[in-house]
Amino acid sequence: MKSESYQSLKIKFENWGRFQKSGRNLREILNLSIPVVQDHVQIGYLIPFSVGHQGNEKLMSYLTNWRNTNNFAYPTRFVATTEGTSTWFSNQVIDNDSRVLFWIVSNEYDYIGHIGLTCRDEIEGLEIDNVSRGNNILPGIMTSSLKALEFLIEEEFSVEIVSLRVLLSNKRAIEFYKKQNYKYVETTPVTISNNYENNSSKEVVPSDDFFLKLEKNLTSINPIPNQILTAGPSITNLEAFFVDDAVRNGWNSNHSDYLNRFELEFASRVGSRFAMATSSCTGAIHLALLALGIGDGDEVIVPEITWVATASAVSYVGATPIFADVDQNSWTISVDAIQSLITEKTKAIIPVHLYGYPSNMEEIMNLARIHSIKVIEDAAPAIGASFGKTSVGTFGDFGCFSFQGAKLLVSGEGGVLVTDNEELFLKAKKIQDHGRKPGTFWIEEIGHKYKMNNITGALGLGQLLRLDNQILRKQRINSWYKEFLNGVDGIKFQSEVPGSKSICWMTSIEFDAALGINVEGFMRSLKLEGVDSRPVFPAISQYPIWGRNLEAGPNAKRIGMNSVNLPSGVKLPKAAIEKVSALIAEIVSK
Repeated sequence: MKSESYQSLKIKFENWGRFQKSGRNLREILNLSIPVVQDHVQIGYLIPFSVGHQGNEKLMSYLTNWRNTNNFAYPTRFVATTEGTSTWFSNQVIDNDSRVLFWIVSNEYDYIGHIGLTCRDEIEGLEIDNVSRGNNILPGIMTSSLKALEFLIEEEFSVEIVSLRVLLSNKRAIEFYKKQNYKYVETTPVTISNNYENNSSKEVVPSDDFFLKLEKNLTSINPIPNQILTAGPSITNLEAFFVDDAVRNGWNSNHSDYLNRFELEFASRVGSRFAMATSSCTGAIHLALLALGIGDGDEVIVPEITWVATASAVSYVGATPIFADVDQNSWTISVDAIQSLITEKTKAIIPVHLYGYPSNMEEIMNLARIHSIKVIEDAAPAIGASFGKTSVGTFGDFGCFSFQGAKLLVSGEGGVLVTDNEELFLKAKKIQDHGRKPGTFWIEEIGHKYKMNNITGALGLGQLLRLDNQILRKQRINSWYKEFLNGVDGIKFQSEVPGSKSICWMTSIEFDAALGINVEGFMRSLKLEGVDSRPVFPAISQYPIWGRNLEAGPNAKRIGMNSVNLPSGVKLPKAAIEKVSALIAEIVSK
């Protein structure tokens, strides 16, 4: 039985492969292509074998000639024909969910060769496939093409090891791969067969040749960036393809196609009945409060450690934000603090799933039911996080998410409001549309405009379809920090509430006060080494904007004064995390 991780990889690969091969015309095919770069200058493209290439006699002739020229490199030996190549192209590439091949093309659109990738059950992993050079007009392009494919594999699938097979007799290829840091793993026997093209009476020829299996670890292929940033997205040609289509075709009768797909996909992903895209998470919280009828004289409990927008939205509706201390380990809102703050004026609680770490939703919902209090989840940075088997954002009356440019998934700016309550959903939707009676221009109440546009929705959809891989990368970064900082005294990581699963949007640490670490000074020291960081939110009750003199909760005060967000950009390589960790250890030890 195949492992769960491989099954997940296989599904991801098949979905990605079908998309890569879907180009129907030149524009679509080029939008699906991957730049090939040499010494920071683009020298060509990897253009996926696509449905739009079927029936192209010139391209089938290229493939046929290349196959016959490089016959020695394959365990199947025959004289290829353009007719047979066309059949192979359709059956073994386009209709084969386990294989994706790319043309290697220069900037002048000279077809130089091809390279591919398969997802093989035999190895439960990804394998470089069908590497062939047809001409020598651009030195170094095969090396650069292999690197481009490796970068794609690392970013898109986050696999650490990629393999390939090469015949022992193909000495030139073996030397090429060794120069690219592929290491020998094992040797397996091989038989040579003829008459493969038309599948008639295969003739198996005894052979003293062997397959060499080579592997490469991809965790070290990305160099440490000059500036190691706290955030930063992963954008691929999936998002670019959707956005290009929305820009060109997403108007008039198609004005909301991507927006509608985005909302449906988001609702399905988190397990909510309804999802409404908004211009920001702040706007989503504001709409939720308005739809719940919260206003003047009401109180809404919010955590002390959060971005100010959580409490600002409460002020927008005329209600009063009441600040609750946070749990000392998870840094999310303290259930005990909530209980001590409930009054007859309390109408709602807004738990925040801080930095992708879920609040204790089981106890919060029990408390809310006892006191008949509404719950709006601020899940801005927590897309994909869960408590038990349930996605955060779907416990309360409303859940609010963010696609702002530093979040796990980005659309530049943007948010999503979710709920299972149809009546509340329709209320919020009406308010979002200026209070307009649906289907008319008649305004029935004062409303707002917190809409997302179709182009932004296209980018958001592309990001959402790649969610699982992004979460994996964030969690992996968090595990690397814990590995490299293990044994460094005086450092404590933000941790999960028992029964919850964080997406680790930010990896954050708290310094023991006994160390005497000044957070601002610590951040300046990192900055001098090209490492970005940011302070954890201070206790927001201390902002003068509330017009009240409030005492900060002890946990919030301590965490805000002694904690920092570490570089957690989704594309950061392991070597960058190791560098940051070494700097932290050095600073702490002084």
